[in-house]
Amino acid sequence: MAESNSKKLSFVLYEENNPPRYYHINKAFLRFVIYGLPSAALICIVLLATGGVYFEQIQRLALRKEPAIIKKLKDEKDQLIKANLVIQKERDQLEKKLSEGVDTSSGLGFLALFKQSSGRVDKSTSPEMQLEEIEVVKGTNKVNLDFKIINMTKDDSRLTGYLFVIMQIANQIEVWPKGVVENESMQIAYGNGEFFATSRFRPVRAAFNLKEGNQVLFKVVIFSRTGDLIFKQLISKPL
Repeated sequence: MAESNSKKLSFVLYEENNPPRYYHINKAFLRFVIYGLPSAALICIVLLATGGVYFEQIQRLALRKEPAIIKKLKDEKDQLIKANLVIQKERDQLEKKLSEGVDTSSGLGFLALFKQSSGRVDKSTSPEMQLEEIEVVKGTNKVNLDFKIINMTKDDSRLTGYLFVIMQIANQIEVWPKGVVENESMQIAYGNGEFFATSRFRPVRAAFNLKEGNQVLFKVVIFSRTGDLIFKQLISKPL
């Protein structure tokens, strides 16, 4: 039986062969047991489920980022290894050239303007580059030679070298880049050229002083980083 106006719920328990027993329970506690505990349990379950989903998303995001970071580090490592191999190869080539001395029968006599380099080899017969979009632009006091160096390596490897352009109009000669001719020897060291490195193409503009004449002759000469002749091309244009 219940006392509706009381804060307690009273009841009598009858058991067979046992005397009746009287109990009473606080109504607020009973409501807490019936409603509060299940609600608290449900809230805990929801919080745990939400937290589990949140941490699972963080874990997935971290797993997604980890391969990208690892790939980036691996690519950087591969690039460093390739650069180190190139440096070692060039060092070995230079050591070999120095040990061989200067070869006066190399067939490079036309390069008399340039200082002779130990062990220099002419590799221009099978160049790994070509010139495109060649154009001669004549101004009031200047004449420019514009062109693009196109990388033609089979494996698209990085192409590097030292570039010179020699211009001749009538009996006058000028060399680009300017200031590369050494005063005492009146010759040019191959390493004083315009350095370039490209995986695809490299635009070039060689500027010269305009001289009197109707025909201009350009010679594009490129050396490797170890002094070998790797490209040469003659360009003749009317002014």
